[in-house]
Amino acid sequence: MVTSVGGKRKKKPIRRRKPKQPLVEAATWIDEDGLHALLPGTAPEPEMMEELTRRDQEHIRRSLLWDELVREFGLEWPSNCPREFRAELR
Repeated sequence: MVTSVGGKRKKKPIRRRKPKQPLVEAATWIDEDGLHALLPGTAPEPEMMEELTRRDQEHIRRSLLWDELVREFGLEWPSNCPREFRAELR
């Protein structure tokens, strides 16, 4: 905005707003229905959730837990188990 003072035009200073602090700090916890994460920001897109699910399932298959599950339950249950591990938005 431009104002006139004493015949001279003078620009009005721009006020810079301080960045808002997130309402919630990042937090993670585990309870009986799985791992939870509370993060500030916008909700992820469905494609991002599918990618997170895919990466988690691959990580489980490559982990030491996978070998232990196969030894304990045979190959059938662990093969179907990662399908149950899905990233959900609540």
